[in-house]
Amino acid sequence: MMLCRIKPEIMISCLVFFLQERLYARGEITRGDVPFDLPQTRSPLYEDIYSKPSSLWAPYTDGSGRASPNGDHVTAGSQLLAQAKMITSLHQAVTRLERDRDQHQQRIRSLEDDVRRLRGPQGDTHGASTDRKLEELRQDLFSEIKRLQERERDVPSRDAGCALRSTASVLQEVNESKRALWSEFESLRRDMDYLHQRLRRQEEDLLRQLAESQDVKRAQDRNAKVLEGVLSGQQTHTMDITRARTETQDVQRDLLQIRSSISELKDDVRVLEDQIHRHGARSGRAANPASRKKKPVESPSPSSEDDSSPQVSLADISSEDTSCSLGVCAASYVSKDKSSSSRRELRSQEKTTSTLNGDDLSDYLDQLSDSPPELNFSDL
Repeated sequence: MMLCRIKPEIMISCLVFFLQERLYARGEITRGDVPFDLPQTRSPLYEDIYSKPSSLWAPYTDGSGRASPNGDHVTAGSQLLAQAKMITSLHQAVTRLERDRDQHQQRIRSLEDDVRRLRGPQGDTHGASTDRKLEELRQDLFSEIKRLQERERDVPSRDAGCALRSTASVLQEVNESKRALWSEFESLRRDMDYLHQRLRRQEEDLLRQLAESQDVKRAQDRNAKVLEGVLSGQQTHTMDITRARTETQDVQRDLLQIRSSISELKDDVRVLEDQIHRHGARSGRAANPASRKKKPVESPSPSSEDDSSPQVSLADISSEDTSCSLGVCAASYVSKDKSSSSRRELRSQEKTTSTLNGDDLSDYLDQLSDSPPELNFSDL
């Protein structure tokens, strides 16, 4: 009897509290996410076809004004049956919504995994927008679930058909949300395909740049080898030039020494000629008185006149001048030895100076040809 006197609002409040505690226990929502509070004023879900009293707490009275306990029981039973049907339909709708929500959450997780897997150095800019889109989709889904739960809770239906119609509308809205999510999924998949294409193009560009850099490196290596060869050839050429310059300087020093030796030889020859001329003059003056008594000496031949020293016979030389003439002969012999040694040295130097100009060598030979003829013992 006490159950028959409970108000429908209290029963609905108890049902909502039971559903709320069940969702809290599962951890799917937190307190404050979904407002399950009942409105301030609410009409009963179903009305009996019979006349209803002004309040459920007042006893049912028939036309005579007497209270009818049987009518009160029938009204309470019909209300309880209608509320039980409504609770069953609500429970089924909530179950379907939870199942759809789980499916959507799984799909969102799979999309997030795909986005994380495809995210890379080139997809940072698109990754932020994708995260924002997924977060917006999640918020829209939770708001849609909240709105559907509120609508399902606040729909004033009078019979099971109205409840079925509300369930059909809820399913239609869920299908619409599914279509919206599917379209969003298609757009995300297109974005990911675009990112894949961009990554492939960038990979191809990177490979091409690497190949070009390798070609440039090989060309640089070849150029470096050629440059090293040129530098080594230049160094060899420089060393050859330095060696030739050194040899030229040595030859020039040798030539200077030869010139100085030739000038010394010329001076010695001149001194020797002067001595021979002076000795010939003294011997001629000494032999003049004796020649007057003896046979006159024949005049020298033209060939002897060409020589710078006059021919003197041994018979014309007196005993007094023998020592002097021997000294002169010794001096001439020494000078002859000196001139012959100088000529041998000159020949050896000419062999070493074969790389010089022909004009310089001809000048040197002309200077040597100007030297006086050799003196022999037969000329004394």
